[in-house]
Amino acid sequence: MFGRALAFVVLATTLAGCGPSATGSNAGQSAEVRPPAPKHLTVGILEEPKGWMPWRGTSSSGGGHQPYWFLTRTLTGIDDKGLVQPVLAESLPTAENGDWRINADGSMEQTWRIRPSARWHDGRPVIADDFVLSWEMATAADLPSGSVEARTLIADASALDERTLLLRFKGTTPLAGQALMDPYPRHLLGESFARPDRDQFMNNEYWTTAYVATGPYRIKSWELGSFLDLEAFADYLEGRPKIDSITIRFLGDPNTLLANVIGGDVDVALPDGLSVDMARDLQQGWAAPGTGNSVTLFPDGRVFRMYFQHRAEYAKPRTALDPRVRRAFAYTIDKDGVIEVELAGLGQQADSWIPPDDARRPQFTGSIPEWTRDVSAAERMLSEAGWRRGADGVQVNDATAERLETEIRVTPGQGHLKSLAVMAAGWRQAGADAKEAVMPTNLLTNQEYKSTLPFAALYGHTIGLTWERQHYSCANVGTAANRWTGSQHGYCNPRAEPLIDQLQVTIPPDERTRLQAEIMRIVYKEDQAEVPLYWQVTPYVFAKGVTGLGHLSPGVFGNAWSPWNAHLWDKQS
Repeated sequence: MFGRALAFVVLATTLAGCGPSATGSNAGQSAEVRPPAPKHLTVGILEEPKGWMPWRGTSSSGGGHQPYWFLTRTLTGIDDKGLVQPVLAESLPTAENGDWRINADGSMEQTWRIRPSARWHDGRPVIADDFVLSWEMATAADLPSGSVEARTLIADASALDERTLLLRFKGTTPLAGQALMDPYPRHLLGESFARPDRDQFMNNEYWTTAYVATGPYRIKSWELGSFLDLEAFADYLEGRPKIDSITIRFLGDPNTLLANVIGGDVDVALPDGLSVDMARDLQQGWAAPGTGNSVTLFPDGRVFRMYFQHRAEYAKPRTALDPRVRRAFAYTIDKDGVIEVELAGLGQQADSWIPPDDARRPQFTGSIPEWTRDVSAAERMLSEAGWRRGADGVQVNDATAERLETEIRVTPGQGHLKSLAVMAAGWRQAGADAKEAVMPTNLLTNQEYKSTLPFAALYGHTIGLTWERQHYSCANVGTAANRWTGSQHGYCNPRAEPLIDQLQVTIPPDERTRLQAEIMRIVYKEDQAEVPLYWQVTPYVFAKGVTGLGHLSPGVFGNAWSPWNAHLWDKQS
């Protein structure tokens, strides 16, 4: 990530004295060289972080997660191309180098070497035992854990010496190619963790205002409910940041953030703050050519799609479990119309969970079904599935006499409401009685409500190595028994399941691609389990003089968080 930081020095010069010329008594004297003024940046986000503890995630929207990436680094990071790069680690383990080994019993080992220049914000070196503490926290039965992959995949973590970390895995997993946990300072937390009082440990001030981490910035002060002041960490291993201090303001809502951008009180608005409509308006005014201000839109790795109810006990109408009905629905959707109302026409259509610029796309061609918007074709599909229009124009099933009464759900939001109308209108053209439903705010976190949808719902998720397991595995279906914590649509195909299981333990990229393509063929071509709609784009807004903000692209491992290269940001006067 991690290109070399370029040195940049500004010299402000002035002549001694106040005379109009350099002649006379001041002639020949050297000019006074003043040090450059400290550089300060103000960043606007919507939500304040809840803290830095691994067991309490921050919001997935509103930017509450983003200050974390100014402060924290781990063994690896994801760069602007979606590739994993070493950060605290000297290099990525590989089989060729002998530091990634698969054993005869099916287990796996990795050896990581920590860079000698890695430092905590208090100046202490980062050591292997700091990662061992992280694993101990993740596997502690009396602590909640955010490090789910570390807990489930790693059998043991040990420090061979101060700079050498050995991870023993329960089995092979491609997830080991990236860091699965962040380090925590044993010298600050070890004594508290060793005590039996977990409440005391979880409420330690370290997890909020006293946080010490390894990133390019450290906490100077935190005014709860208002702002977070950060200062450059001079000993950051990738080089001292160019910006001396950063204030992160918590502004509550997009309109307030927009006003602060236009008024010059915010230099940078990070993603998940302003809407795409707001960004387009800024491009036409505040960031018009010649202003020097910038608005960049980039794909943030989220694909939005309509997915269907696959549990017979909740599906309505029950015969809508027929893939032909789901495919007919897909043919009625105006994807361009959805993108226009959701993303001001600035997004890209999605036809699968493989990004449009992924180099592997030719290998998925045979797994992605043909699609076009064609309401007449949709009606033919319904006819083949045994549906006929009744006297009132609504489709009725020949065998069951069910009417094609369906409910389409979306989460609140102006764009989602408009896209709901677009999709419902197309479905009605094919003879469906489409009911438009906006999920009540008080039910947005109710997993049972979301899992028992009658027909279809709009959702977006970030792609990554666990995509197929998360969304299509029978073992991950949400049920009452597991408190609806799995996939909400309930999709399960026994023929895809062994392929998904095999994918979890397969490391060679070519073999993984082959498995993914076969899974996709079953999920899409055979079952039409969902309808991909669009790739989300996110605005990145920065004022004149601010440079270095990295472009972001989704990759196999997911997408980099927006401050991934904050140490390279700069601000010219």
